[in-house]
This record gives sequence, C-alpha cells and structure tokens, in this order.
Amino acid sequence: MANKSIKKHVLDRFNDQVVEDYKKVFEGNATLENFCYYLIKRGIIPTERARNYAIVRDYQKYVLDTSGTKTDFCFTMESDYKLSEKQIQNILSSYIPKFFLEKHIDYSI
Repeated sequence: MANKSIKKHVLDRFNDQVVEDYKKVFEGNATLENFCYYLIKRGIIPTERARNYAIVRDYQKYVLDTSGTKTDFCFTMESDYKLSEKQIQNILSSYIPKFFLEKHIDYSI
C-alpha cells in the first residue's frame, strides 16, 4: 500500500503547530540546529530516518567529490554508521527516491 499524499493545508497547519511549540521551548535560543534536535527528541522525526537521511546526503557529497563507486562509499561508511555494507546499499536504494521527490505533498485543495 502506497502512502497517500499530504494536503498542503494540513502540512501548513502541522508546520505552524510545531514552530509554535518549538518557540515556547527555546524562546531566544531558537536555531536551526536546535530545531532538528527538537524534532528528533520529540519523536516527530524517527532517529532511524535521520540516520538514513545523513547516509544519503553523505553519499551525494561523496559522489560529487570523488570518482568512487557506490560500493566504495558503502565500504568507507561501514565503520562510521556501524552498519554492514549491504545495509548501507539497501538504505541508499530505498531512501534516495523518498527524500528527493515532491510527490508526497498534494497542492490541490
């Protein structure tokens, strides 16, 4: 079963609520870095998803900076993420399309 798209107005309401709660907690110390930790700490962003996003972004940087292959990257990142080469390959193949497509938001009313 595929995930349904989220209506834009629902996403806007969620965004307003999260930002309002965040400002109450951090008041004058509201930085983007604190905001990311806040979302993870509150369980809004699962830690596994944050890790997977970091792996995908590291892979994108690796591809741009070197002439290495996906296998080279997975071998290099094994110790950093404490995952096997195969697990990292699975994360890349599963999450690259999820993180970089806007199909998840339905802009119709």
